[in-house]
Amino acid sequence: MPLLRLILLTSLLSTTVQALTPDEAEARLRMARQIARERNDRELVQRVETLAREFKAGLPAEAEEQLREAEKAVGIDPGGWSMAGQPLFHPTAAMETALKAQGPKFAAAMASGDANAVREITTAMVGILGDQAGVPDGRRMGQKPSELKLSRAEAVKLFLAALETQGRAMRALMKGELLPDQMVRVYAYVLDACVTMQPHVALHAPERVADLDKLLRGTAGVLLRLQQPQGHFPFPDLRGKNIRFGDMTTKQLQNGSITIEDGWIITPDPDGGSQFDTGVCGVALLRAGELLKDESYLAAGRRAAEWAAKQKCCANFNYNAFSVSLLSRAGMQEAALEKFRVGVAPGQAKNGRWLDAHNARTVYHVIILRALADLGRSAEVDAVALPAIRALLDEFDAMGITVEALPELHALAKQHPDEARLQKAVRDMASTIVNKCTDGTRVKLGAQPHQLAAVVEVVE
Repeated sequence: MPLLRLILLTSLLSTTVQALTPDEAEARLRMARQIARERNDRELVQRVETLAREFKAGLPAEAEEQLREAEKAVGIDPGGWSMAGQPLFHPTAAMETALKAQGPKFAAAMASGDANAVREITTAMVGILGDQAGVPDGRRMGQKPSELKLSRAEAVKLFLAALETQGRAMRALMKGELLPDQMVRVYAYVLDACVTMQPHVALHAPERVADLDKLLRGTAGVLLRLQQPQGHFPFPDLRGKNIRFGDMTTKQLQNGSITIEDGWIITPDPDGGSQFDTGVCGVALLRAGELLKDESYLAAGRRAAEWAAKQKCCANFNYNAFSVSLLSRAGMQEAALEKFRVGVAPGQAKNGRWLDAHNARTVYHVIILRALADLGRSAEVDAVALPAIRALLDEFDAMGITVEALPELHALAKQHPDEARLQKAVRDMASTIVNKCTDGTRVKLGAQPHQLAAVVEVVE
């Protein structure tokens, strides 16, 4: 290599490769710790926290190497702000400070119910974030399954066999008994699965209809008992059992914003989180009531929807989306559209995801997508839904299937039959869920029951 070229190359490298700074190390460790916490891996959390404490005393010579090892352990691309090449949220200190200053204005605009006021704030937030708008602060590794080869009768058989592996829990639910330390959404998932499967079991395994009916009614009975007089559903006290939710409960108790009775947080989440469980439970009860023509289930679902309609939009887009879905299911379309216009639509970034790093995550992105499907097609909804669908499919193309969201995607696929990539994603996701539940010989409930149940509506 000529000497001049070598000198120029050495100069270029020296100006572009930057030494690790304490601020950069702290930010990368914060990301690693967050992902470790969400995996509920105490050992991994402790490992990252120990490294953070050691770094506070000064970065050792091998700091970059240690950081890369920690990132690799939690699934982050070593040395970079990405996972499987897909970007992770990487804000500057100035961005974080500016966003924090917008927080109270954003919450006030949401609570005002004024869509224009919300859009004014979200436009300012996008301006602050720049190319970080719509970039998630966490991702999950995906799978690229082989083509699904399963008949509808086989899907029914798999579902019933998977439930049998949870015998004790399923027997308890048939009796209407509570399961230990479970969020109410778990009961909603079981109920939703039973509703989806009932006509298919009746056709392909009629001898099992009575058992499925017991499970459906027992689980619905649990939800009826847990529903609070105002219409919302409670949240379990998970202190000492779940890192993330336990810490959240402790903080809320300390500031006096919640009340706990008999192991349940019975007051609505002051940050709007009760829309999550109330949304999925209300929808499941409405579906069960429609299937069985049971007025008690329908009345409970309507109470949940009436509660949701009265809630002001909060600063978390996916929480508002749960209410959009519930209100749509309850036939309260104008209320659902109003929630969409104020609490969902203004937050979409140019890349199709939602602007803040939390709601940009795929797991929350599909919650919003389900709400868009529940609203039905219109020019107004399509303007938001089509870019959101493309954003999800782009991730699937790069990383494989990263979430379980078969009912959500199937609902969208029925509304967008010409979207070939979406149709393929539905088939791939069904295959992924089946692969989680069986290797062809042994069976387990490796996915949420409502996700496995949705397979029966995808296959022929």
